[in-house]
Amino acid sequence: MKRPDKVADLISALKAQHPILRWQAVARLAEATRQSRADVLTALEGALQDEHPFVRWQAATVLVRARTPETKAILQRAMTEGPPLAQAAAIDALTQMHQAEVSGLLRALEHPDAMVRQSAVEALIRQQVRAAVPRLMELLRDPAPGVRRATVSAFARLWDERAIPSLIERLEDESPLVRRSAAYTLGARRVRAALPALLNALDDPQPEVRYTAAWALGRLGASAAIPRLERLLNDTALDGMLATEAARALAAIACRGWRRLGCLFRRDRLPRPLSTEGR
Repeated sequence: MKRPDKVADLISALKAQHPILRWQAVARLAEATRQSRADVLTALEGALQDEHPFVRWQAATVLVRARTPETKAILQRAMTEGPPLAQAAAIDALTQMHQAEVSGLLRALEHPDAMVRQSAVEALIRQQVRAAVPRLMELLRDPAPGVRRATVSAFARLWDERAIPSLIERLEDESPLVRRSAAYTLGARRVRAALPALLNALDDPQPEVRYTAAWALGRLGASAAIPRLERLLNDTALDGMLATEAARALAAIACRGWRRLGCLFRRDRLPRPLSTEGR
């Protein structure tokens, strides 16, 4: 297919079957968007509801970067009144450009659609909105696993000790992504009270969870974890990465006295990425 050059052709391409063509068309409409062409703005407002997340994200990004009163109105309308797909895309784009209103994000936490709630949680994390903490504590038990995962991750940055019992509970969540996020947050914050639960997580059926639990125990410097971590040294899961992380955790635990700070400083602050945690 020949790449369209005219604005009208680009608008037509927003209905192409392949999402890459729609994504490219949206990106090339950026200049016309800054000129506030009515037909382009209408087309991009529709693209906020595209079935493909990359197209929705690109449409929202083009609108927010235009920085015109018309594009801001479209995004604010999408964020407060639009269907779920458009709301989530608008929240993401406005937050990345630091133009999202906190009051709107807090309202979005109550939205019946899980995608909107998750986008609002992630936006509040990026903006470090501590006023959201009480509601986030409630969302740790949200019925949607994506919302629970995002909320568990939120407490790695918006820390509040009152969330500790609920975060420990999430180590037994039905979703492995939530369990892994809980292990990460508890390790990142070095929550000693989570030691028994993290030890149990070393036996999790999902190797990604065992991997992050090993990392967290290394952060805690928990000598009680040594026997369990030593058993992971022969674990071949994740192409040997699990055994490698167990060895790194054991090395961190072995640090004593003034050496310990240096050992922890030399270790990666974050566990190595294993997989993309999508919506």
